[in-house]
Amino acid sequence: MTRKGKGALIDSWKGIQHARIRHEVLNSPAWRILPFSAKALYLDLRAKLNSTNNGNIEATLTEMTHRGWNSSATLTSALRALEHMGFIAKTRQGGIAAMSKVCNLYRFTDLPVFEHPKQGVEPCKATLDWRQFDSVRAAESHLHSLRRKQGQRKKSKLQNLK
Repeated sequence: MTRKGKGALIDSWKGIQHARIRHEVLNSPAWRILPFSAKALYLDLRAKLNSTNNGNIEATLTEMTHRGWNSSATLTSALRALEHMGFIAKTRQGGIAAMSKVCNLYRFTDLPVFEHPKQGVEPCKATLDWRQFDSVRAAESHLHSLRRKQGQRKKSKLQNLK
């Protein structure tokens, strides 16, 4: 294939869906310590992104089974890790916590959010929350605090019997 300039290369992507991820994200300390399930979920969610739906991305098990996610526990832990490390953020609380039958909606923190009035999502600029970690050690300790927090949940009576 011959190159006819920069425009020919850009035109080759026109009309083809693709996912863009900044090298700055991939090289960040926060990304390097993420579990593989969280990285896979990030890529699957990124594939759902188009030019205007950031902030209106759902990650329900029903929706994600089409992309190979079968375990609700794995999906939940990957979502929590991505949110805790600042790669995604909730734009709408759903489920039991909101006493409603709507799902949680998420946004990518490296992209701006446009208004979605039907879903109750307000516009905001990119926050780049994952940049808060300047070293792998700081990111690891932050992720371990999430794991400690999850481990401190109350055990059921059946679990206490074991």
